Amino acid sequence: MKLAAIAAAAALSIATFASGAQAATLSGIFEVKVVNFNAGGTGSGARANIENFNARYAAADETRKDTFTYSGSLDFFVPNPTNQDLETISDFLATNALGNVSGLDAGVGGLRLSNPRFQTTTLFSFTEVYENAFETVVTHDDGFSIYDDGAALFSFANPTGIRTTPKTGTETFTGGEFNLIYAAANGNPSRLLVEGDGVPAVPLPASALLLMGAMGGFGALARRKARKNA
Repeated sequence: MKLAAIAAAAALSIATFASGAQAATLSGIFEVKVVNFNAGGTGSGARANIENFNARYAAADETRKDTFTYSGSLDFFVPNPTNQDLETISDFLATNALGNVSGLDAGVGGLRLSNPRFQTTTLFSFTEVYENAFETVVTHDDGFSIYDDGAALFSFANPTGIRTTPKTGTETFTGGEFNLIYAAANGNPSRLLVEGDGVPAVPLPASALLLMGAMGGFGALARRKARKNA
């Protein structure tokens, strides 16, 4: 268990309230990859960077990893202590009541999120494309890293206890592909809050273009029929 986590969270809430303003929570339609594994009792085994994520994902069998879609804001929080760290991957995602998960395998979603001493660990990869640059800051309990079009922007790969990174100021994401790796490790709390005024670059799907074309055709036929009957 992580000591003084509740006090840290309370202090963070008070500080946010006192500031009178808070940046928007980063939202989008994220491609999410998740992998659940045993970190071997070391913080380095649970490190939240792209290298560790890719290695763990490649090594895991299909019952311990999945790719799905999450629509909503990156704001999740399982406090400490809660239910003896029995919360699942799905429980963690469901702490954001306004978010929507689509395509997550029920078996993977039902896996335990994490437990103490760096045994059961879950790494998440959230990816979205944004059309604008924006400033960002991350409140987290365990490790995270952010990549800007594949280049490392900033990270705090394996801390314990709730904190905000960077401690002062923000980091600027330049636009394009945003990728965040987050580790839920060493038991609860499990906290991830990403702030930023990102505007998702969502191109109209080809299927939507075809539908619009078909509807336009129907409209033209209806107008011709109306003129004939006039």
